[in-house]
Amino acid sequence: MIVCSCNVLSCGQIKGTVAADGSGPRTAGEVYDCLGCSPDCGRCAREVRAILAEARAVCVTQCGSCASREIACAVHVSVGLMFEGIAREEESAAA
Repeated sequence: MIVCSCNVLSCGQIKGTVAADGSGPRTAGEVYDCLGCSPDCGRCAREVRAILAEARAVCVTQCGSCASREIACAVHVSVGLMFEGIAREEESAAA
């Protein structure tokens, strides 16, 4: 379900910012930062906070087996892809 139509953020993406131990963003602004965007109109902020609270509660009760981790934080994914690209370029240069 799309929660933020300005940035086209889904419920799953928002839940994906919460770590298995329940840590992660605490505010809607922190979620936007993690997902590589910024708030626009703000109408979704209340829903984003509710999703975060729900995801944290589920994560804590499932002892690290949180299904919401299927979607990684976009910032971490981007950095990981960047490093993979650098490693491939170095391998190509060495060959």
